[in-house]
Amino acid sequence: MILSRGSARFTKSPLPAQLRGRYPLCMPSFLEVQKLALALSEHERATLAAKLIDSLPNRNSGDHDVSGAIRFKTLNSSMLRRVRYDPKKRFLDVVFSTGEKYRYKDVPPEEYSGLMDAKSHGKYMQMHIIDHYDVVRLEN
Repeated sequence: MILSRGSARFTKSPLPAQLRGRYPLCMPSFLEVQKLALALSEHERATLAAKLIDSLPNRNSGDHDVSGAIRFKTLNSSMLRRVRYDPKKRFLDVVFSTGEKYRYKDVPPEEYSGLMDAKSHGKYMQMHIIDHYDVVRLEN
């Protein structure tokens, strides 16, 4: 469904006057977006969700969140998209390029440092972390 400014459905903007200039008049409804998203494969939805999350601005500055965990850091890797580490709880959260998220448990700080310093993050992940630590898949 293509929405256009000229359609009768969009002659009057539902947005308050102060927001009308910032957003297009022809924004699709939630149901229309949901239908389009459900038409995608699971992999395409995961990729889209990960891209949307990556596009969100970081509201807080600094490397750590309120729990003490290091904020997600984006990696230049074909295998890994983002990682974060909590030195207190010793978990490593990984977002793979597919959009899938995993938490590796009881990971020592040296492993996180090694991963971040590695020439190839993907190779380091395969050689030192995958199959070496307990892992759980996190919901997307």
